[in-house]
Amino acid sequence: APAAGAVVLRGKPNREQRRRRDAQRGQRQSVTSSFLRILTCLAVEKGLTAQSFRCAGCQCAVGLSRGRAKVCCYSGWYYCQSCHQDSLFLIPARLLHNWDTSKHKVSKQAKEFLEFVYEEPLLDVQQLNPCLYGQCDALAAVLRLRQQLQSLRAYLFNCRATVAEDLRRRIFPREYLLQHIHLYSLADLQQVIDGKLAPFLSKVIKFASAHVFGCSLCSQKGFVCELCHSRQVIFPFQDTATKRCEGCGAVFHAECRSRAQPCPRCVRRELHKKPRAFWRGLQPGDGTAAAEDPYSCFELPFQDT
Repeated sequence: APAAGAVVLRGKPNREQRRRRDAQRGQRQSVTSSFLRILTCLAVEKGLTAQSFRCAGCQCAVGLSRGRAKVCCYSGWYYCQSCHQDSLFLIPARLLHNWDTSKHKVSKQAKEFLEFVYEEPLLDVQQLNPCLYGQCDALAAVLRLRQQLQSLRAYLFNCRATVAEDLRRRIFPREYLLQHIHLYSLADLQQVIDGKLAPFLSKVIKFASAHVFGCSLCSQKGFVCELCHSRQVIFPFQDTATKRCEGCGAVFHAECRSRAQPCPRCVRRELHKKPRAFWRGLQPGDGTAAAEDPYSCFELPFQDT
């Protein structure tokens, strides 16, 4: 026996051990790739026949008289009782497509995979199911907060470096919450269910907006409503009081924008695109209707906005 405190040197793995270890690594990578492909797909049971009556995990015989098979609610595959121990987990596809917040029984493989990707931002709600915002009030509230935070990010990230770093520190390690407003991890969606994500975002918004109003640089980057010509400076992150033009990015009072007036900045842009011949036809005193109402000579694509 080696003496106390002696260093025990491990021998190099033999060829068989290396082959077995490489095979296990390849199998894990294959399972991870397969599970990643079906992350947002609802599981469909294909029956034991499709698996040749073998466990999807250890490949032992299951079904009929060979042992009871259990179905995994994440993959729809069948497992033996050793590889499926009724672990409960949120199913991303059921959550995204049906807002099913219940936890379902999954296999050991699926549980390990879901734990591995739990905090990874892999779920784009806008791409996978944009109607979900209209069906889930909690998610719609989080979307509005993330839109506010995205507007605030533009101010703080163009301020002093220490300010931007402070914002990153408060949101770390989930900086995607600032940049991609529709991107979520499974952990984020669990926080939406528990009602914890909205208060967290509100706290960050409170810090960021207080900086903008109090900063000598950021406070000078506001907007003036061109519809009512009020001298009040407004900001795009004031979502309840302001409305932003999707065409040019100008900011107006929400009440002014709701009157269906065309955006003045978009009008100016359209007028600047007109050729010189257009302006020659609008010389005063020619008696044309266009001279009396120059806006009637062309149609704005945003006339009804």
